[in-house]
Amino acid sequence: MTSSDFWWQALADGPVLLARFDAEGRLCQANAAYRAAWALGEQDAPTREAMATAALAAGVGPVDPPGRRVRAARSGYEQAWRDGRRLWWVEQATPDGGRVCTGVDISALARPRPAAGQVLDAVAGLALLQSLLSDSRAWPLCVATTAPGVPDQALLSLIRGDDGCARLADGRLLLMLPSTGPAQAAALCGRLGGLRLTEAQWGESASELLARA
Repeated sequence: MTSSDFWWQALADGPVLLARFDAEGRLCQANAAYRAAWALGEQDAPTREAMATAALAAGVGPVDPPGRRVRAARSGYEQAWRDGRRLWWVEQATPDGGRVCTGVDISALARPRPAAGQVLDAVAGLALLQSLLSDSRAWPLCVATTAPGVPDQALLSLIRGDDGCARLADGRLLLMLPSTGPAQAAALCGRLGGLRLTEAQWGESASELLARA
């Protein structure tokens, strides 16, 4: 048994929605959770376009028709479904030009809330940053860092209620900006002054992001 076979077998009956499409966009393989979500039979192998059309007619699937998908090597996005769920999808390219799609139900996920008016220590700050990286509602996500020694209150007096702030081990202040794209973050950082701005990348850890910040 190959590692790929083991991976599919381990997830075959689990709650994660898992599917693989070929280079033409036709379904090659899917687990029970994925087929149930799209109202597909065990042997059905439609294209993605036909699957979306059939789901719309049957009153299942996503609330909004799927838009044009990013053809990056890996991408993530959130979808609201007609059954009330919110699903977070990650799509990854395969060597043969196809895509593997993994969906996770995030309906019950509580969005992390930064400690208002507080500067967290390095450990708590790293934990908050990791939770933001794992929550699709915090995306797009940017962070900004100051030079070492900047007083806490100089930053706290200017940041927004949903932003997080932590003092890193090297003395820098880390500002976490959830639901903030690069342009908005740049405008905010310009107002705060003297900050280095870094945009988070889907799939990286908090430690990896801080290494770039």
